[in-house]
Parts: sequence; structure tokens; C-alpha cells
Amino acid sequence: MFELTSTHKHLLAIGIGAAVAFVCLPQGQSTSVTNGRDLFDKAFHVADGLGMPEMNGDSCRACHQDPVMGGAGPLELNVTRFAHDNQGVGPFQNLPGGQGLSKLYSPNMPGREEHPLGPIPADVFEQRQTPSILGAGLIDTISGPEIASHEDPTDANSDGIFGVARRLNVGGTIEIGRFGWKAQIPRLADFANDAMAGELGITTPDNGRGFNTPTDGDGIADPELSQAEVDDLAAFMASLPAPTRGGSTDPRVATGEQVFTNIGCATCHIPTLMGNSGPVALYSNLLLHNVMPSGYRGMSEPGADVGFYRTPPLWGIKDTAPYMHDGRAEDLEGAILAHAGEATQVTTAYQSLPKPDQEALILFLEDL
Repeated sequence: MFELTSTHKHLLAIGIGAAVAFVCLPQGQSTSVTNGRDLFDKAFHVADGLGMPEMNGDSCRACHQDPVMGGAGPLELNVTRFAHDNQGVGPFQNLPGGQGLSKLYSPNMPGREEHPLGPIPADVFEQRQTPSILGAGLIDTISGPEIASHEDPTDANSDGIFGVARRLNVGGTIEIGRFGWKAQIPRLADFANDAMAGELGITTPDNGRGFNTPTDGDGIADPELSQAEVDDLAAFMASLPAPTRGGSTDPRVATGEQVFTNIGCATCHIPTLMGNSGPVALYSNLLLHNVMPSGYRGMSEPGADVGFYRTPPLWGIKDTAPYMHDGRAEDLEGAILAHAGEATQVTTAYQSLPKPDQEALILFLEDL
């Protein structure tokens, strides 16, 4: 549940179609955050460098809107990655230019369902659901060593669950990934650069970290956003408050929390990790786990093979349906049942629970 606290005094309403989303900025919020909020909500145009027509939206807010600006996105705004895996036999190969977070074109575009053939045809595709970035500023404060301390790459405790941190070479330095479905982004500022390039086709200044696109061929002078604007955008995202617990007094919620631990959900969805200013109640270890069934075909990246995804935070989970990396689960029970691979024992344990315990677990999740 997303709740407004007493420290958030300035209510801003942003119209999204027929709906209205709300986001609060703290009283006395900095000019940088205010400017960043405007950029997050800005509808970019071709004259600004927008990579039309293959983009799914024209702004950050267009995808990050549920339940408020900065939240998750609906199924129709999923993006598509594609590659070649020789019909599942392997080896996995990226197409020229990489997976590229290719978008589907608008319905009036000829050939909208076609993908580049070239010398290597695309034969494996994977949908990606828009993740919520509420509370991302707190996640950004969780150190690499804190994340790595929860790894179990050899399954030393024999629980069938491994868990590895995503290690990324950033300018010759190894950093731990925190953001993205495959933990492919280490810092929130990197997320701002990466999303501007991959989701909107907007160029940003080269800061040497490799998560931006400094130039493109659209005829608009590069970079299309200044470094100050990128910094403002990152500042706004860092200011987005984390969802807070619903605070239900229903005793079944406490029962559900115990069930959550007993069947093994908390092994990956750790209730808290330590941030710079104290515990961060995100319900995630931020590690990669293989949660797809045997034979699953999807995207592979260095350090994050097919079927491996970062454990998504569960705070505010009630308001961010659909679930899983591709939105395959419509509701919370569907998300539990969609877990396979390392989570098979947990899924089986859930299915074996008495109905009241299953209902209590769902009530607990809805209270996060």
C-alpha cells in the first residue's frame, strides 16, 4: 500500500488518461528534485529527440504510474527483448546491436510485428514488465558488501536456493547490481541514464560509466539532456518515498507473515537489508535467482543467465500487478505459483498449505 505521510505536504496531481496519479514532494523540497519531477512527467516529442515511433511511451511517467507516479506499469506497456538461441538448442547469441529493449511499433506502422532477420534471425523473445521505482533511493543506499553477504552460490545450506549478486564491470571497477530485472544497473543515477536511452531514445552526456547513449542519428543536437537535467531526474527518483505497510490489525496478517517465513519465501524476499541510514524494509535480497522452469527460453546476459532474475522488492506489491518479469501472473497467488526453478519447493509448500493459511499469506502480502 502507498500511503502519504505527514512529512509530504505538497500534493501534485498528474492526469494520466482518465485517471489521476498523485505524488508528494516534501515541504521545502530542493529545486533539483522539483525540476526532476517535471522531467519525469514531461511528454517528450520528436523535436526533443524522442525515438519515435518505436517507443512505448513519451515520458518516464507514461510507464511508471501505478499506483502513483514512479510506480509500476500496465501490461500493455511491456517492452520486448529479442535474440537468437537456435530454437532453444543454443548457443545464445545477441543480434547485431544487442537485445536493445526493442519496442513494438504502433498499430498503424507497417511490419510492426517483424523483427530484424539479417544474418542471424531472432527466434527467442522475452517481455519485460515495468518495475516500480518507489523507494529506489533507499535501495541505492544499500552497499554492495551488504548485498553480497546474502549470497549462497554453492547452496551451502542445502535448501535448494542459491542466490548470487550481479557483478558488473563499470569503468574497470566491479560493482554490484541493484536495479533492473537482471540487476543490470548498479546505481540509481545509472538507471536514469539507461532509461533515457533505452526507453525514450534520449541522449545524455557521457560520464564514463557506460549506461547512457551520448549520440544518435536523429538530427537533434546531442546530448539531448544536459548533465544537470540528468542529475535532477536522478534526484527526483531518489526522493520517491517507499511504500509503507498497510498496518492491518487482522490477526490473519500476522499468521500470513509466519507462513511466509515457514515455507521459505523469506529466504529470497528478506524483510530488511541495511542501508546507510538504517534498515530498508524492501523484502528482497537483490540477488539473482533462477525461478523459471526447465527448458525456459529467455534472455541471457554476462553474469545473469537465462531464467535468472533479481528478487523484486515486495513493498507495495498489492498495487503493482501484473507480476513476474513479463507480467505472466495477474494476481498474487498467480505470482507465487509462477515461481519454479530454485523456488519449486516453496511453491509446492504453498500448494500444500491449508486454505486458511494460503489466504493468510495473501493477506500479509497485500499489507506490505
